[in-house]
Amino acid sequence: MSRRIISLFMAAVMAIVIILPTGCGGDREEKFSNYPVKVGDVKFIGPPSKVVCLSSTLIGLIYAMGFEAQLFGRTANCDYTEAEGIQSFGTAEKPSVNLIEGNAIDVVVADDTIPQDSVDDIQEIGVPVVIIPRATGRASLVDMYCALGTVFQGGNTGYNAGRRVANQVLTQLDDIERMVENEETWNTCIIISSDIKTFATGDTLISAVLESVGGFNVAKDSSNGEYTLQDMMRSDPEVIICPAGVENQLRAKSSLVGIPALDNFRVYALDISVFDDQYKGVIKGAWRMAKILHPEVITDDVIPEGMIDKDYDDDVYED
Repeated sequence: MSRRIISLFMAAVMAIVIILPTGCGGDREEKFSNYPVKVGDVKFIGPPSKVVCLSSTLIGLIYAMGFEAQLFGRTANCDYTEAEGIQSFGTAEKPSVNLIEGNAIDVVVADDTIPQDSVDDIQEIGVPVVIIPRATGRASLVDMYCALGTVFQGGNTGYNAGRRVANQVLTQLDDIERMVENEETWNTCIIISSDIKTFATGDTLISAVLESVGGFNVAKDSSNGEYTLQDMMRSDPEVIICPAGVENQLRAKSSLVGIPALDNFRVYALDISVFDDQYKGVIKGAWRMAKILHPEVITDDVIPEGMIDKDYDDDVYED
């Protein structure tokens, strides 16, 4: 099976090494300055024509950069509308290895949630796996886009496409930040899971977005989602953002009486999964949190169309 990609082993980091050839000129120099290139430990000598993406986080980025023609397969748990017609190749937890082998896939792209067993299974059939970690902040957001762009179109065209689109996302976040920069900063706790066991700690993109829209993350000094209700009690958050239904669970715990967010009815339901899409979802999430924290400034007339769902207000504000 001929391949245009040579895999040394799984890419555990996103380091991009561009190896520039010599002896080219004009358009030819521009074309070939993209290759060879390495993303982590996977070496590309040309653009892949058949890519399977086993990350719902990365699908939107591929479309944003205009590389969907090379996307041959997607993860089964992808809800990105534009990718509905793309064939499913299982999930990161359970990839369809036979399909990957049978379709002569050039490379599989995944994020850092893919289990090692899945990586091993795919690599055993001779297909390289590039792992691109999800963003945890502004800098890593740019890194994620640039690495993915490099996979699809090399170290010049692809890298620059990634940087360009990432900067578009950051520009929109900056626009929101400027709107609320003179407003009060609210001590905020974000609960991610419905069982109240996982929080948005300081190593998450959600935390970075929260602080850009006028919130201070009380779990900022924690990591890996590890924060507890006892920690929350000590931090006295003025605002709590959580999945729908969690507020009732919080109010049922007598030990939480006295927390300002609960006493002042500032507990808001938000579908945290919107941040799984680190393209449009990040921007939507930023607008939604900005409206929660600063409803007097972030009014419906200043929010771009499509950033707030039509029935959003009815679902978010808890009395």
